[in-house]
Amino acid sequence: MTQMRQGAKFRHAGRRAGMVLAAGMLASGMAGQALGAEGGVGFYILGSRTINAGIVPPPGTYLQFSTYGFSGYSNVATPQNGRINLGLSGDALIGLYTAVWSLDSEPVLGGQPYLAATLPIGWKKTTLDGQLARPGGNIVSGSRDKDSYLIGDPVIGGGIGWGEGPWFTSLNLLINIPAGDYETGRPTNVSFNRWGADLTGGITWMNANGWQVSGALGLTVNGENDDTNYNTGNELHLEGAVAKTTGSWTLGLAGYHYNQVSGDSSETPLLGEFKGRVSGIGPVIGWSGMWGQQPVSLDARFYHEFDAKNRVEGNTVLFNLTIPLGG
Repeated sequence: MTQMRQGAKFRHAGRRAGMVLAAGMLASGMAGQALGAEGGVGFYILGSRTINAGIVPPPGTYLQFSTYGFSGYSNVATPQNGRINLGLSGDALIGLYTAVWSLDSEPVLGGQPYLAATLPIGWKKTTLDGQLARPGGNIVSGSRDKDSYLIGDPVIGGGIGWGEGPWFTSLNLLINIPAGDYETGRPTNVSFNRWGADLTGGITWMNANGWQVSGALGLTVNGENDDTNYNTGNELHLEGAVAKTTGSWTLGLAGYHYNQVSGDSSETPLLGEFKGRVSGIGPVIGWSGMWGQQPVSLDARFYHEFDAKNRVEGNTVLFNLTIPLGG
């Protein structure tokens, strides 16, 4: 009987945590932090798969409304749009609108399958201290500001989750589709204008008392930007979290490490083999409960970045609201 009660606790915790996970599952579809990679941007959002990394939500349809905010600065020369930026500060506030379908079907490879789609729409501001037209060339512009409100690339994805507790695992795929509003030479593009795919595996251990330890390891493979003939290198990201759920609240500490494992390339390389690296750490807080007659999940994550190389080093805030529409 004790084992049955513990199993029920695990399944209940898994369902609740799974609903929270929907708030981070496809948020990793857009926005990126910044440098290494063209413009210093990767389409996988670092820190989006920290808590509940191995959990897939139970069958049903979920709507997710996420807000991604980033502010940072780098004095490292950065390639973008066929030029070199000399000093870059960036701010971003981007909304990500996601639908998640956890399928009520027969298990796939013994696990729970899901599909998802995300559309990013948001504001970016970039301040450049200067630009070089080519290596050894003259500065073609001094300090200048640019801000834009634009539609980014849509992202589709899916995956499979296994486990009912205390162990949960997941395998997740994201594909960036270069169909957003992109303009060559515009430093505030939200679109990446390149195909990209990210494969991430996650694992979560959660006990009946609400403690969890989660981790995720993923690889992002990038295609070429056909408008600039720039090929962004492949990117490795490692994420993790320790958290405790008490009643409706979850509190934890999360972090990530990013390392570009292959250099950028182009027909006319501006900075040679360009690779980026950065780490981040910060608190996570989540709440699950009823909003009137509607069950909802909220979570907020803050990350302070450090040990950056060829990246903008700054602070990130990720806020997620997930609403289940039923099974």
